[in-house]
Amino acid sequence: MKVLFIYTYNYIEPIGLMYVSSALKRAGHETFFFDLGLDTGLTSFVRRNRPDMIAYSVVTGNHGMYAQLNRDLKKSFSFFSVFGGPHATFFPKFIDEQGVDAVCRGEGEHALVELAGRLEKKESIRDVENFWIKEGAHIVTNPLRPLEESLDALDFPDRQLIYRYPAYRKRANKYVLTSRGCPFDCTYCFNHSLKKLYQGKGTFCRKRSVENVIREIELLRDIAPVKTIQFFDDVFILNKSWILDFAREYREKVGIPFICYVRVNLVDEEIIAALKYAGVVTITFAVETADDHLRNAVLKRRITDQQIRTTADLLHKYNIRFFTQNMVGLPGETIDNAFETMRLNAACRPSFSIASIFQPYPGTELTRYAVEKGFYDGSEEITHDSFYKKSILRLPHRRQFENLSWLFPIGVAFPRMETVIKLLIGLPCGYLYKIIWHVTRGYGYLFKISWISYKDIVRSILHGNFARGR
Repeated sequence: MKVLFIYTYNYIEPIGLMYVSSALKRAGHETFFFDLGLDTGLTSFVRRNRPDMIAYSVVTGNHGMYAQLNRDLKKSFSFFSVFGGPHATFFPKFIDEQGVDAVCRGEGEHALVELAGRLEKKESIRDVENFWIKEGAHIVTNPLRPLEESLDALDFPDRQLIYRYPAYRKRANKYVLTSRGCPFDCTYCFNHSLKKLYQGKGTFCRKRSVENVIREIELLRDIAPVKTIQFFDDVFILNKSWILDFAREYREKVGIPFICYVRVNLVDEEIIAALKYAGVVTITFAVETADDHLRNAVLKRRITDQQIRTTADLLHKYNIRFFTQNMVGLPGETIDNAFETMRLNAACRPSFSIASIFQPYPGTELTRYAVEKGFYDGSEEITHDSFYKKSILRLPHRRQFENLSWLFPIGVAFPRMETVIKLLIGLPCGYLYKIIWHVTRGYGYLFKISWISYKDIVRSILHGNFARGR
């Protein structure tokens, strides 16, 4: 089978697609990759390669764009279309969209291999687990298969799939995933819903061995320039003994500066010291909100102000840059609550801080809460794939929340500007504030936390001029 993955560049390597591609190649199938943000001529590419299957990974917000793209391709070509990713997992009724042949829920490596094998052999696919499949006017719904217990048993992500594009191959940061699953139940995150979907299907939280992770990075270093590794795990420090082993092995065998995410209720000085020894340069953690009721009763974060402040103090002590993430426009939040969040961040003195705008994503507990409390009725659909653009909740001061999110990094960096910001958020200057936010965010990512490099920005601006063959 020839399988084409279609994606749109957004700085982050599509690790999920890369894992699926590796599994398909091991099973003898041929895979291709086309990036809509870095290339042109999709129709010509499809005509030239004639894929038997086209696969998309979709999130809420870009699902409509990919559905329309798929419909357009179906007018000229014959192929089997598969949609996976978070939107397909939590909103499988997406199968009702015209042109969608199958929706894959959950982890896709084994599922896609089985589906491709059956299609190749012209066997029935109606009972392939993880899939909702369209058969004429009828939809076949299948259960999820058991989880892969050993992540070491999976092949490494297929980086060659995407490295035909210099924007990926030459990017300073490379992404590595060392685990799957999260034990926490934050209501705005997909993990608590995914955990329920997989109940009784195996161990949800799984970690690769230190040796397996290091081997992947060693191989990665052989095929592409690597200046920084960004460990993309939801909670990199979940297993303390793993972190201590990792720090010793990583420093000795890899030594590449890295970035990771932590939860403040898991942080202690021994972990921070180990990460510093291993070569961490930036640590990211979520504050989300300073209001205790919102943070712990509504968001179910299970963290305290003191844990946030202690983590910040330790990072300053070990001279580690850190990036704090927050949300505004939460159901039931007031503008005063949002400014409390800004003050708490300012007190922590992060290298950079940002606030997203809450989005009611399908399948999350917080979306159900927003509906119950009358902040959202589902009539307005999320039509963008960014949580930095606008709120679609029924909030008394929606414009002020949006404006504050765009000025939030400045308020944290310069807390004395709070009074001025309180005045500014009431003005109809959203377009100007967005420009300020883009400049501030780019500066922070580039100079404060090293998430991107100057060359990465240039390649992104030039887009397709850097595609293969140009």
